[in-house]
Amino acid sequence: MRMSTAIALTVGDGSGWRFVNGPWTDGEDGALTIPPDLLNAEIAPLQGAHFAFDRTRAYQDCQVSFDFRLRSHSDAGIILRASDESHFYLVHFPNCGQASRAQHFWAALSKMDDAGYLKLIRLQMVPRVPSTNGVPLRCEITLHGDRFTVRVGDYGRFEASDGTYPGPGSVGAYLFGNAEIGNVRVRGQSAPAPIRRAGVEHPTNWWHPLPAGAGVWQQPIDMKRFDDGELLMLVNVQGDISDAMTAHAQPFLTRSADDGRTWSELQPLGLGEIASSWSPARMHLTARGRLIAMLPGPDHKRVYESSDRGRTWTAAGTTNLHVGPRKDPPVQSLAPMGFLNLADGAVLAFLLHGRDMHDNPLPLHTWGSWHCQAFCARSDDDGVTWSAPVNVDTPGFLDDGTPMDGNLDLTECTAVQLGNGRVAAYMRPIYSPVMWESWSDDGGRTWGPAMRGPFAGYASPNMVRTASGALLIAHRMPGLTLHCSHDDGLTWDQGTMIDTGLWAMGSMVEVAPDEVLYVYWDTFRTLARAQRIRVTPSGLEPVRVA
Repeated sequence: MRMSTAIALTVGDGSGWRFVNGPWTDGEDGALTIPPDLLNAEIAPLQGAHFAFDRTRAYQDCQVSFDFRLRSHSDAGIILRASDESHFYLVHFPNCGQASRAQHFWAALSKMDDAGYLKLIRLQMVPRVPSTNGVPLRCEITLHGDRFTVRVGDYGRFEASDGTYPGPGSVGAYLFGNAEIGNVRVRGQSAPAPIRRAGVEHPTNWWHPLPAGAGVWQQPIDMKRFDDGELLMLVNVQGDISDAMTAHAQPFLTRSADDGRTWSELQPLGLGEIASSWSPARMHLTARGRLIAMLPGPDHKRVYESSDRGRTWTAAGTTNLHVGPRKDPPVQSLAPMGFLNLADGAVLAFLLHGRDMHDNPLPLHTWGSWHCQAFCARSDDDGVTWSAPVNVDTPGFLDDGTPMDGNLDLTECTAVQLGNGRVAAYMRPIYSPVMWESWSDDGGRTWGPAMRGPFAGYASPNMVRTASGALLIAHRMPGLTLHCSHDDGLTWDQGTMIDTGLWAMGSMVEVAPDEVLYVYWDTFRTLARAQRIRVTPSGLEPVRVA
């Protein structure tokens, strides 16, 4: 590959650039920056994601060197071979709070196409690179043919291959959150003219589904679908953007008769105030059609039932669903997924329980200091009573037959029942670089040993099995990513980033054969977002709703 003299990328007056989500400027010491008032702009299809394309030259093979700095919930990268703002490669370094606390540094090669999603070609945890927030790093990317070779810092290496975009295209930069990038220099044989397809814009796949009302931050919690197709959703609405454990939110219900395109005005759930946004009311439609709501109690759950789809509720009853010692004030302890209906009519509930293993607790940022276990309880009477919670990890037995205690790195558990009746569960880790995976062959009564799972995921609120048997799971890393399996979890695709959605929280339901509606928390703690996604043998496709 013949290399030209290195050319420094600068924005100047911006006339030679194409920007997605607002213009960039030149900062100090060679930085490419985003004006502070545009940092959290809502324009981009990928919320808060900023793309800048240099239109003055094009490269096929090239070498790009640059400096970057990551912080919690941020991303930075270089755009390569862009024919327009919807067709390009992106070499990037996604980060989130859990990744940096667990000292995981990630590198990714993704591609953008007409779908408007970032489709992961490869995501790899790169050893020998510091993951601490705010550490300046130097990177060099070499693209030759279909081969990407990346050097990060002194010792980090990442390689990937893809032949989707073989021709020359623009180089550019990408930022999300408060990451930084600068001193970008490109070497290579420039094409004789810039490559640009006019009139091709980055598509938008999401919409705001819920009417704006009192409060600031809409937090979809549980969405259920009745036999006639009506959707009922429980939504927390918080009056501020605090994420403190003492944050307060009010639960509301809203309903849709058109597969989630439009929703009714938010109506209070009507079961009293909830003290904490992080121990919200929960709602479930059981396998036999019983609609219940649960509020936390100190050593039980308070249960309400509705025979008119949430318009009125019975007086409070109680159920024995609980894990761990008595908690005062009460904590919900249900994992974000909450409940799973089984084919035999049983209901599973997934819970988590933090474990303090230190006399003097250390902060979460100290690696290995925090511990948690995941549990499953089963109900055979439609959610009236529950079995004692069992650990979702059964690692083995001592010589005297006593079961070993379960993994201390398991938090939020999400699960689905496969066509053969087996229950597959995936758990968010605290320190593992990939999710944990466990299986039950007796309807959740017992579980096998937890294993390292097939992909990274630092939050896991949703998992569904579609009409064709495809499995779909949503999680954090990078951004809001979905993985799909067409063989009951034997193999999975590389993942599709559908939005930044850094909370990776919400609710997902199939509304048509192999089409799911996903309503989720937005990145900037404002209005909820929704997408309708079609599962196809070749990947995920957006279903754009007018």
